Amino acid sequence: MKSKHSSMGKISPTLFILSGPSGIGKDTVTRRLLQSVGVENLKRIVTITTRQPRKDEVDGIDYHFIDREEFLRRIERSEFLEYANVHGDYYYGSSRAAIKSTLSEGINALLVIDVVGVEQILKQKNNFRTVTIFIAPKSLDELKHRIAGRGTETTESMAKRLQTAENEIKKASMYDHVITSGSRDEDFAALLEIYEKAQLA
Repeated sequence: MKSKHSSMGKISPTLFILSGPSGIGKDTVTRRLLQSVGVENLKRIVTITTRQPRKDEVDGIDYHFIDREEFLRRIERSEFLEYANVHGDYYYGSSRAAIKSTLSEGINALLVIDVVGVEQILKQKNNFRTVTIFIAPKSLDELKHRIAGRGTETTESMAKRLQTAENEIKKASMYDHVITSGSRDEDFAALLEIYEKAQLA
């Protein structure tokens, strides 16, 4: 793990932003972090999307599912801290109000988003503290092995995921912290360490 800079100064509620290529294990370490520190200290901000829920997904827990027209209206009202149109098919976005409400309650917030969203946030002048974290694979071959282990990808979709991952990894240097992924336990330990250090003055 490498850190670009450490967080100093007065403790304040923080927006933690986690990114990494598809298949790197973000959801796994996120669940463990939330369980470890408690919902009274850290709340995950649920992403809003226009795609249809999958059979095992629950509205309000996995995503907030809305239609395209409503999403576009929210864009016009500047309700998203960040948003993106993915592959020209669906929109994904993070509610500005949900983030500010959580932070105003003295609770840290967690966003799990892609590099496009992070770039949008870093260009803004927000009045809250952010800590950005990127989980990177040791190599693209290692990532390919992990994704292949799921048995859910076609040759075409695998190639698309790996190309996207390569582009994302190139932008890892803009993050405050980069975790080189090892085992799930190692990734969680590194993430927890970053979180705990951010709580220190």
